[in-house]
Amino acid sequence: MEFFTPCWIALSFMFGKIDPSKTYLDSIIGSVPERVQICNQVAQAAARRDIDPLLAIAISFNETKFTFVDSDKGAKGPLGVIPKYHCPKKGKCDYIEAGLSALEKALDLGDQDLCRSLAIYNRGVEGVCKKGTSEYSYAQYVIKIYDRLCAATDFCHTC
Repeated sequence: MEFFTPCWIALSFMFGKIDPSKTYLDSIIGSVPERVQICNQVAQAAARRDIDPLLAIAISFNETKFTFVDSDKGAKGPLGVIPKYHCPKKGKCDYIEAGLSALEKALDLGDQDLCRSLAIYNRGVEGVCKKGTSEYSYAQYVIKIYDRLCAATDFCHTC
């Protein structure tokens, strides 16, 4: 299944309500095809695992804007996973699969409650969906992206 439309919509969020500078646009434009491809890979892998593709897209957008950059906290891949927790000890790690596996675990631990599950995805098992916590802010932002994608497409599982 092709997820070009929700990926393109998610990428449009990068431009927000402000008038982006020419420098910002120049830095983004060249990477759009690769970002759409990564987004589509994330969504397709999620669909194969019976995970809501739009949720995976929303997380990947929030984590890396569909890139394979490394964070200053050690997260890797488009879903921002910490390899020491989510990758096999030996061999190469598929960061998309590792991120989706982490999301499955978070959804299970959060009893399918989206806010709680996203807080766990962001913070680990100690993550709580409580106003005032960083993981609550993270969860609310991902849910906002997810809701916007659901409203704009017919891909949503829970709408």
